[in-house]
Amino acid sequence: MAQIDGQFMADNNDSAAANTASQAPLWRVLLFIVLTAVFAAIAYYFVIEHGLKRYYIALLMWTPGLAVLTMTRFGAVDPAELGWHWPRGRWAFLAYGLPALYGLVAYSIIWGGGFGGVVDPKFTQEVSYFLGLDGWSEGATIAFGVLMFGTVGMIWHIATALGEEIGWRGFLTPTLMKVWSFPIASLATGLVWAAWHLPIIFFTSYNAGPSGLELQMLNYGILTVGLSFIMTYLRLQSGSVWPAVIMHAAHNVYVLTIMQPMTVQYKETWRYANEFGFILPAVVLVFGLFFWRLAVRNGISGPTSTIDGHAST
Repeated sequence: MAQIDGQFMADNNDSAAANTASQAPLWRVLLFIVLTAVFAAIAYYFVIEHGLKRYYIALLMWTPGLAVLTMTRFGAVDPAELGWHWPRGRWAFLAYGLPALYGLVAYSIIWGGGFGGVVDPKFTQEVSYFLGLDGWSEGATIAFGVLMFGTVGMIWHIATALGEEIGWRGFLTPTLMKVWSFPIASLATGLVWAAWHLPIIFFTSYNAGPSGLELQMLNYGILTVGLSFIMTYLRLQSGSVWPAVIMHAAHNVYVLTIMQPMTVQYKETWRYANEFGFILPAVVLVFGLFFWRLAVRNGISGPTSTIDGHAST
């Protein structure tokens, strides 16, 4: 009887420990969301009241990271779980190349389908002025601009994307993956990421124009969910936050700094192009579903117990 009672108590202790472990991510996630909202409210004051200035945007992009760093300061997050180590080279190269690939697919549809023109002369003029390329041909100006933005320009974009990705993929995704499956954790992270953008889309000019903002937000949400599926895969397979940082930065370079600005805007282009039209989000979602399939094939589609190098299921 004593042995049975002892076993019963041990089973209860194990069950209690399991319940505590399953509940722990929830309060940490809620704390992260609250802290991010508080920091973002401060940043949004400057962005909304004073405009889309470079440093205000950088402050806003660092609010998820500030939330996580605050949590580490008070012991709610172990810095080791954020994936600071540099990944194997293939993951960094894949993360860098993916935005250029899905961007080219999407904008080939936009340009080839006549939904937007190419190349907008204003883009060439701005690149020429910004880089001091007076007298260069259009082709040479664009080629050199792509080279500079895709290399030197990545430094600034990595510095700002890091602030977001410490939160989204450093903390939130792996925490949710402890209790949820790959698609649910990716979907939840993507929706939180989209919701974080709501004020900047609805209350600033960070959109495709004042018309159809609800539709634009829907498209943007599809985009963030698709990106989240891809980045979750990179995070789990590499065990590092850096592929997500690199991919985020490369997206901002190739899509936002190059492909969209070089697109000639017609009356209805806003419905198709940019992050707020439906073509890029649809293409990214297809890519995301492909990486979900890879996750299933590689056995990382279920909840993970640790993510400290490679995921263990």
